[in-house]
Amino acid sequence: MTAALAPGLARLRDSRADGPLAATETAFVPGIALHADPGLALAGRFRSPAGRLLELEATPGGTGWIGLHVALDTASLPETGWLGLACQSAAAAPIVVRPCLRSGTGTGFADTFFPRHILAEPEAQSHVDALPLATTPDLPADAPWRELVLFLPGAPFTWHLHDLRIFLA
Repeated sequence: MTAALAPGLARLRDSRADGPLAATETAFVPGIALHADPGLALAGRFRSPAGRLLELEATPGGTGWIGLHVALDTASLPETGWLGLACQSAAAAPIVVRPCLRSGTGTGFADTFFPRHILAEPEAQSHVDALPLATTPDLPADAPWRELVLFLPGAPFTWHLHDLRIFLA
């Protein structure tokens, strides 16, 4: 179901890209990009090696937010069920990643955070979380666009995203 919900993940999985991180936006493949607050003055490198989706070495020079944005092909969600994510990642030193479902609105966007944070440590770990669609009050039922945003630390980090799957159940 991941390919239908987030086609950029399949493109990234097949990519062997490598390059510098731009200060405010680095597009890896269509539908997947790293966005950073201009005040963060982001620098670093990325790779998409065989067997992993993405490796990031980020060195912020200021303060602000940073997020990995994954475009979703579902504007209307079912009224019941779950929207979830499963991932496997590792980090050189422990970091916390905060997953969020971002929904477009007429005036901007609404963020709905998943209940659990992702803890990435030196040894690769798996993480699964889901939003109950019927009982998540701030989640717009219809939206012109949606994306999964994985908010990353605003301090220097090395993070390896081995795999990411997004599902409806």
